[in-house]
Amino acid sequence: MKALVTGAGGGIGAAIARALDARGCRLILVDREMALLDTVAAGLKTPPEKLTCDLSSRDSVEMLCAAIARDHADLDVLINNAGIGIPGAVADLDQDLLDRHLEINLRAPVRLMRAVAPLMIARGKGAMVATVSLGGIISLKDSAIYSASKFGLRGFLAGFHQEMTAHGVKVSGVYPAAVDTPMLHHEALHGGSVLNFVDKVMTPEAVAAATLRAIDSGKLEIYVPWSASILARFFGTFPWMIKPLLPLMERIGEKGRLKFIARKGFSAD
Repeated sequence: MKALVTGAGGGIGAAIARALDARGCRLILVDREMALLDTVAAGLKTPPEKLTCDLSSRDSVEMLCAAIARDHADLDVLINNAGIGIPGAVADLDQDLLDRHLEINLRAPVRLMRAVAPLMIARGKGAMVATVSLGGIISLKDSAIYSASKFGLRGFLAGFHQEMTAHGVKVSGVYPAAVDTPMLHHEALHGGSVLNFVDKVMTPEAVAAATLRAIDSGKLEIYVPWSASILARFFGTFPWMIKPLLPLMERIGEKGRLKFIARKGFSAD
C-alpha cells in the first residue's frame, strides 16, 4: 500500500507516518522543510520518499499535484494532515496570516483530494483522510479564522464522501480534541483557548490510531476522544449557548491548562 502524508514533519504527521510504516506501507512524506522529514524518516523501517511543499503557496501545491499524477497514479491513501492554527482576534491578525489559514487548512487539502480523485476512481479503490479538529464543529473567540477553515473542510468532506463512495473510494475526517503537540504548547503559553484543556489532552499516537481506523472503515467522522465531541456538537447545534456557559467552561479549562503546563514542566508566567 502506498500512502502520502502532508505535515509529516509535525507531531501528528510523524505519528501517522510511524503507524503506516508499521503496517508496511510505502510512504511519501510531505512537509515544508526537508530537515523535518529527514528526522521522521530516520525512525522508520522503510525509507520513504520525501517531498517539500509549502501548502500556503498555490504554485507549490500545483507542483505537488503534478508530481502525484506523474509518479504516483497508484496512490492508495492520501492523508491531509498539515494545518495551521494561530490564536488571536481577527482584527489583530494581519491579512497574510488569515490567508495562510485558509490556504493551508482548506484550499490545499481540497486541491490535493481533487487531484487524487481521478486516480482512485480509475482504480475503483482508495482512501482519503483529513485531520480536521473539533474546531471544525464549534467556533470560539480568538479562533474564528481557524474554525472558518475547518468548518469549510468539514463541509467539503461531507459532500465529497457521498460522491466518492459510489466509486469505491473512502473519504473520512478525524476530529481530535487538544493534542500534545508544539502547536498546543504555544497555545497553552500564549493565550490560546483554555477550552483546549477542558477534556483530556490526546497523544499524537491516539490521533494516528484514529487515522488508521478511518482508512480501514471509511467512516465519515471519527472523534478523538468521542467524549470530547459531545460538548463540541452541543455547542455546534446550539451556538447561542456558548455565551452563557463560556465563563464556567473557561474556569474549568484554565485549571486544566495549569495542570497541563505543570505536567510538561513549562513556566506559567
